[in-house]
Amino acid sequence: MMETRDFLRPSLLISLLGILGVTTLLLAQGEWVHMRPYPVVGADVNQRWESEAVFWPTVIKDGDTLRMWYCGTDDVLGDGTVKIGYAWSRAGITWRRNPNNPVLEADLPWEFDQVISPVVLKDENGFHLWYGAGAIPSNIIGYATSRDGIHWVKHSEPVLQPGPQGSWDADLLGPGAVLKVGNLYYMWYWGGQGKWPRAKIQIGLAISTNGINWIKYDDPETPFPPFKFSDPVLTGGELGSWDFLRVWTPSVLKTEDGYEMWYAGREDGSLSAQMIGYATSPDGIHWQKWEGNPVIAARPEWGFSYLSSSVLRFDEGYHMWYTSFIPSNVGERAGIGYAWSPAAPSNLLGGPPAPKGFALLGNFPNPFNSRTEIQFSLPAPTWVTLKIYDATGRLVRTLLNGLHQRGNFRVAWDATDDLGRTVSSGVYLYRLEAGTFTRTRKMLLVK
Repeated sequence: MMETRDFLRPSLLISLLGILGVTTLLLAQGEWVHMRPYPVVGADVNQRWESEAVFWPTVIKDGDTLRMWYCGTDDVLGDGTVKIGYAWSRAGITWRRNPNNPVLEADLPWEFDQVISPVVLKDENGFHLWYGAGAIPSNIIGYATSRDGIHWVKHSEPVLQPGPQGSWDADLLGPGAVLKVGNLYYMWYWGGQGKWPRAKIQIGLAISTNGINWIKYDDPETPFPPFKFSDPVLTGGELGSWDFLRVWTPSVLKTEDGYEMWYAGREDGSLSAQMIGYATSPDGIHWQKWEGNPVIAARPEWGFSYLSSSVLRFDEGYHMWYTSFIPSNVGERAGIGYAWSPAAPSNLLGGPPAPKGFALLGNFPNPFNSRTEIQFSLPAPTWVTLKIYDATGRLVRTLLNGLHQRGNFRVAWDATDDLGRTVSSGVYLYRLEAGTFTRTRKMLLVK
């Protein structure tokens, strides 16, 4: 069965929201919207290994293809076996499963019937997979490699283990996100102390040169248990806060200024719903949570609670694949949903306040010789076009055509047209259209 190629891009989002029947989430780091009112990957009753629930996705963008590895189980979550399957998509909505799934299952003595919480990275050496195993939900991390992302060769021994008794990560351990920074691998993993489901879970950092031998981050200023041997880099909130008991299953992206993270949080070990929070860091160690957390709290139409978000940034937006749980009269089952948000504003965690109105300011310098900057302001996420015209009204250059977050912006023009040709001296017009706001100004190019 071939995939339905519904190439949905942010450029079509605004006009299609009503047609798709999407549900708006909370406005936070951006306005997250569900791209379907049901899971984009659900349990497959025709495949026993994933007949009851699919969950814990990890997604990478490989050229024009999105690749997903996810967990499936043949029983209510917490029982049965857990295996890892593979699917691919062009648009992130309709997924085609590998016909030979699962691609990874427990067959080593220390895995105890489950391979869970996959994290995949592709580099010049091929595909790398880190996964959790052992006690529920996981207390040990394994590793495998592949040339195609489907046929995997496991490392025979665990590559990361819990801390000594009494440590903050002594009882639970699982991979959360792995990035390659230069020649080093950075893993943000989750670790816990206590018995599931009331264990205190936090996020740590480990660094490796080869993906196999890892060194956990250890703050020398905390020499006593539970932080004698390593330290979490993101901890739970204060007592009574939405993420007091758990911060875990992180998804991390590299930015120009550092890192950004989405993570699942929970207040306590009862039936309180898990929600998604956001944090940024200059170095991957010192994190600042967004003051408006959680960024996603409202339930999707088809489920409740959130877990294991996998976030990518491309096409001027963030794309999140997450787990949500589906109530049933037997137990908790799960499916994989998909949400989209415009790119986060630069002043998310501080900086100047957002503008109160639309504005197109004068360019600087003006007159100019070869380069000038055009400034404008948006008080809310808006579809923006910014175009340059000559004095006769002929279109010369389209500088912007897409969805932008609120904020103050500067866009440079280098006195070239859309074909890259240098234009002649003279008067030019620049026109901003943002929603119902339209404004045109003049500038003078002198050579």
